[in-house]
Amino acid sequence: MKQFLTAAIVTLLMTAGYYHLQDENKSEFEIWAMKNNKYYTESEKLYRMEIYNSNKRMIEEHNQREDVTYQMGENQFMTLTHEEFVDLYLQKSEFFIDQLEVQLPEGQLEGLTAVDWRNATTVKEQGQCASGWAFSVSNSLEAWYQIRAYQKINASTQQIVDCDFNSSGCSGGYNAYAMEYVQRVGLANTSNYPYVAKNQTCKQTRNGTYFINGYSFVGGSQSNVQYYLNNYPISVGVDASNWQFYKSGLFSNCTSNGTNHYALAVGFDSANNWIVQNSWGTQWGDYGVIKLYPQNTCGILNYAFQIY
Repeated sequence: MKQFLTAAIVTLLMTAGYYHLQDENKSEFEIWAMKNNKYYTESEKLYRMEIYNSNKRMIEEHNQREDVTYQMGENQFMTLTHEEFVDLYLQKSEFFIDQLEVQLPEGQLEGLTAVDWRNATTVKEQGQCASGWAFSVSNSLEAWYQIRAYQKINASTQQIVDCDFNSSGCSGGYNAYAMEYVQRVGLANTSNYPYVAKNQTCKQTRNGTYFINGYSFVGGSQSNVQYYLNNYPISVGVDASNWQFYKSGLFSNCTSNGTNHYALAVGFDSANNWIVQNSWGTQWGDYGVIKLYPQNTCGILNYAFQIY
């Protein structure tokens, strides 16, 4: 019996050592692929490895510069070209309608110095589906319930993707359309209508559980958005074309009129920099959050809508 146990322990140690050596012998690309559950055929593996190494060099070169205000980092997008990233995760800018003709509300800051609601809703991951517009609305609904009703909910984003027929599912959408749908129909709990990151036939058969009373445009100026952010988060449209490898710091490498994504403005700091929660998981950015320079950086003021 003792000999059997000794042999078993030796075998276990050898096996552990073997796998340890195997891990040490893996390339950075292979370690990344294992961590991100990516599996490629041999021919595709060579192609993706080349993209990975190219992106890695670009990130390292960027972070060594002294004239940049933000840092880049490795994440789940390392084997995507910029064109693939835009095609898979961002919606087509031509989908957007012209700016709504609305009268801007008059907001007064009245001594506000900073607001941070990032703990009022959890960071989600949209996958290869341009559904940021739907997540920005479902997350704003979750934040509203958490802050105003003291109730933690998990509202179905997939229901918006499938059932808001004014938008285009995984091809893109518009936050105001999604809010109108939520006001009219309501959302089910995610457990009853789970997210699958692809278009489906609408499965909504009865009114949902979570509703809103209405929604309004609160953008147009920094003071307006900050004023309303004091209440709870705001769904915003942004130009996220160059967000692929953002890790930390203040970002401004974008345009103010090229909206192709939606996210959730969750606050601003004492220097008036925007705090924006995204839907690309916690391994992207600063645990799923990006900080933008003040004013209309990345077009954050153009499509700012708040539920109530």
